[in-house]
Amino acid sequence: MSYDWPMSDMPPPPPGPGQQGYGAQGGADVWGDDTNGRAGFGNRLGSYLLDVVLYGTVMIVLVSIASLMFVTDLLEDDASGADDGTIAGAILLAVLGPLLVLIVYVVQLGRTGQTWGRQIVGNKVIRVDNGDVPGIGRALGRELFAWIVSASILYLGYLWMIWDDDRQTWHDKVAGTIVVRSR
Repeated sequence: MSYDWPMSDMPPPPPGPGQQGYGAQGGADVWGDDTNGRAGFGNRLGSYLLDVVLYGTVMIVLVSIASLMFVTDLLEDDASGADDGTIAGAILLAVLGPLLVLIVYVVQLGRTGQTWGRQIVGNKVIRVDNGDVPGIGRALGRELFAWIVSASILYLGYLWMIWDDDRQTWHDKVAGTIVVRSR
């Protein structure tokens, strides 16, 4: 096969998982993206904070509506007693609303590799072994590990990607995923 440009102008092919140069040492500092398309710490932190704000806002709205339903029912029916149906609905909304938001988060991550924050920033979670989206089961396991283990020890599991050659957090390593730039 012949090329119209010198081979030295072509970027090198990305090495396979676990090979030298695949991660943070591949071209940029840990805060920015590397030459292999891995998302840097700044991008990942930005998408995480956006997810906290966006999904958190939806959760707060749902819990606020439930609280308003509960308080309004108690104040209106002061003389005649509280309506059990409204109170049950408020409790159900307060419990199931945030659970539904978490389910939407995990399903979206599993099916597309992106959440709202990751879409805005341009990051995507993919599997190391085949480059495909993680799938719902793997996404759920990844997020549970992140919320329970990676965050519990002073967020060390999240910070791990700063000095990891493959730019993986603990939950990335456990789930076999990486975060790449999608733009």
